[in-house]
Amino acid sequence: MPFTPLNTTNSDSQNLSQITDMFRELYDSRVVQVFKQPAGNAIINGRLPYEGGYGSLYYDSTGIPRVLIGIAPDGTTGLFVSKTGESVLDAF
Repeated sequence: MPFTPLNTTNSDSQNLSQITDMFRELYDSRVVQVFKQPAGNAIINGRLPYEGGYGSLYYDSTGIPRVLIGIAPDGTTGLFVSKTGESVLDAF
């Protein structure tokens, strides 16, 4: 996450807005981190893309979520692995 230096020619309100945006980006990275691959997502850590989900979601090389470690869509907690070619989220 790149932080850009403040520009001395900007107004105070522009610089304050830039600082606020950098803090927002820093906070968001603390909540969820997404690692990419050519097919899309590779790993999502933190808040997961469904209601109440939190943990780690691992994708295969074709972009299908295959492994879930954490809180599942049905509210259970555990380690879940799907069959090849199937989404682990479809099991719920």
